[in-house]
Amino acid sequence: MKEKIALAALAAVPMTVSSVYASDLTGIVTTSYLNVRSGPSTSHAVIFSVKKDEKVSIEEQTDGWYKIKTNTGNTGWASSTYISLSNNESNDNPSSDNQRRVTIEGLNMRNGAGTSYRAITKLKNGTILELISENNGWSKVKYDGRIGYVYSDYLEKVSDSNINTRANTTKVVNYDFLNVRSGPSTSHSIVGKLNRGDKVGVISESNGWSKINYNGKVSYVSSRYLSNPSNTNPEKPDSNNESVKETKVVNYEFLNVRSGPSTSHSKIGTLKKGDKVGVISESNGWSKIKYNGKVAYVSSTYLSKENTIPEAPSNPGESIKETKVVNYEFLNVRSGPSTSHSKIGTLKKGDKVGVISESNGWSKIKYNGKVAYVSSTYLSKENTTPEVPSNPGESIKETKVVNYEFLNVRSGPSTSHSKIGTLKKGDKVGVISESNGWSKIKYNGNVAYVSSSYLSSESTTPEVPSNPDNHTVKVVNYDFLNVRSGPSTSHSKIGVLSKGDEVKVKEESNGWSKIDYRGSNAYVSSMYLSNIGSSGGSETPDNGGGTANINGATVNHIQLGYTLEDHVVVQLERARVGGNVIDSSIKRGFVTASRADLEYYLNPNNFTGSTKGMMQFLRTDSYKGGVTASELNSYLNSLRPASSGTNVFYNQGQTFINAAKRYDIDLAYLVSHAMWETAYGRSTLAQGQTITSYKGKPLPSPVKVYNFFGIGAIDHSANVSGAEAAYSNGWTSVEATIDGSAKWIAQNYIKNTKYKQNNIFKMKFNYDYSWHQYATDVNWANGISGAMVKIVGMYDKGSNLVFDIPKYSR
Repeated sequence: MKEKIALAALAAVPMTVSSVYASDLTGIVTTSYLNVRSGPSTSHAVIFSVKKDEKVSIEEQTDGWYKIKTNTGNTGWASSTYISLSNNESNDNPSSDNQRRVTIEGLNMRNGAGTSYRAITKLKNGTILELISENNGWSKVKYDGRIGYVYSDYLEKVSDSNINTRANTTKVVNYDFLNVRSGPSTSHSIVGKLNRGDKVGVISESNGWSKINYNGKVSYVSSRYLSNPSNTNPEKPDSNNESVKETKVVNYEFLNVRSGPSTSHSKIGTLKKGDKVGVISESNGWSKIKYNGKVAYVSSTYLSKENTIPEAPSNPGESIKETKVVNYEFLNVRSGPSTSHSKIGTLKKGDKVGVISESNGWSKIKYNGKVAYVSSTYLSKENTTPEVPSNPGESIKETKVVNYEFLNVRSGPSTSHSKIGTLKKGDKVGVISESNGWSKIKYNGNVAYVSSSYLSSESTTPEVPSNPDNHTVKVVNYDFLNVRSGPSTSHSKIGVLSKGDEVKVKEESNGWSKIDYRGSNAYVSSMYLSNIGSSGGSETPDNGGGTANINGATVNHIQLGYTLEDHVVVQLERARVGGNVIDSSIKRGFVTASRADLEYYLNPNNFTGSTKGMMQFLRTDSYKGGVTASELNSYLNSLRPASSGTNVFYNQGQTFINAAKRYDIDLAYLVSHAMWETAYGRSTLAQGQTITSYKGKPLPSPVKVYNFFGIGAIDHSANVSGAEAAYSNGWTSVEATIDGSAKWIAQNYIKNTKYKQNNIFKMKFNYDYSWHQYATDVNWANGISGAMVKIVGMYDKGSNLVFDIPKYSR
């Protein structure tokens, strides 16, 4: 799927037509190609398109759509998201003459001058607006990049001493590199960078973005990377509620300190067992604490009072009758006596709880000073004998060494449990116990499990098993293979594998193979799997951000300046506006990618264990010789033609070689990208389309055009927009399309010195320029790699393959 315009988010917004005339506005197109439609919604037909930086006159606006007029006189409707208002009506540094301050709380900003028009946002008391015009008691204003109307009686003029470009507060950058953007989202362009410790003047803050004064202009940065500056003088708390009320002690080995009261907030530090913390307040299972002079949050479950003397209960009827011990690894604490009540915390095996009463299988307990409930099944009576070490069963009995290249660490003792990490050959692990072929170990301070087959005593050098988790590796031999929840076609489809994908087969029965699919059990038809040779895996050791030479290839581990979580957050923002989607069998189409989807596809560890997965990280910015036209044709000529067409790639091996050589890009990538985008030559765009008009204007004669790389093909209108892009580039033959596309991709992605997207992983996921990503499908790079592994197999051993594997900060 080609990413150009993210329409999915717009299509979900209810449309109510309420036009606002704005003939005095001029806008500039901010995306490469912007569809212009016959009406103000995606259900209307595309009548032409405009290009990036093209100026247009805005004649009307309604619910996120502008009616525009081009300099050639064409008119139509386009999404306002991708049109920036020019400076004839908006000024980043306006004078106080056209500044207005909101004087009431919750003032409606409407899309028209009257109460009958829809409210598009509510404004807070004190919000500064830019006044455009005023008429009949209504003010036309600009706020946060949007044009709207508010009732004039609730506005006051801002004096020169307090215009909206004056910083209200000074904050300090708390991250190594912070992008400065032209608007309040990652879709806006980067206009600069700030370094850790830089001070910035903050004008205002909204929806997680801070409006700042940067080089004399208004710009925006993410608020999460700004902190209040420290003060060398003793400072009194801002208010009584920020003062430390109580000192508590950490009661767990390692306790994460976070920027907010949930695990979705970023981790900013770690406390150890026995550390004392100053608690400001507590709410919903989280304690607000003082940490390094700043406010932070930790889970209340892992804090205990300093004083162990029991406090007299405030309510005699709620007094503790008995102390019991949790007998299960993790026990949910709930707000009421059933699983339908909300979960408010978790207890660990060995934790002691004060039981008030018991009824119908549920124990009423004291939890963080309040009444809560747990299942009685998982509580045992406290041992009255002298106390032994807190958890003798959890102590490490032996240290062992990993004897396989990569060993999955799981949350429980079977492959059906989720994968929570990976160990490398030579890593030492502390083993607590062993049962049924699984070792219970200490991993990052928590209990986890690994297969015992891949652990050895420190003093021995055992034989390396053929593969972990007792599986057989096979390869998909069909173009698309459905993955199902059970061993028959009556079970639901949960995913799709591509030809060349490698899968771990656990067992086979009645024509169905049980496989490991994204950490869970799934099933595929055995007839579409084939055995592969023993040379299928490339070893890619993590050497701390260095370089290794493996089987003649150079493997670079590129140390990044951000964490995996940081990257997930950036890509979640893109997903919110339609920039990251995934194929869904439930809705039979693409849906917004979830956090779990992004965590999987952004983590290189999920792919570097196989040759196919490594292809995502192969450098594509150089031509590698050694593949002949006849070798490549043997692959291309074997492609199954479209049901009502031909094999358009037949005998085109030399054309691909010429293009890759001319623009100095990788041949395997170029061929494989075309295969993936065109369903191996069978798509409508690949077979060629005959067009009779271009951008709404008739052509002198019909023209057949081709598009093999989805260039200009916008989601939801790919065939129309892709054909228009092909015509505008002169792609009227197979040869011209391959050559022109290679040039376009090299200039805009692979060889571009600004974006530096020189492998397919970077082309799909770009941390610094998340709006400049080649595709919306999160499986895009993984899909292309399935074809690449076949072409790379044709390379000579001296082809000098180079892999750049990203290594996130911790």
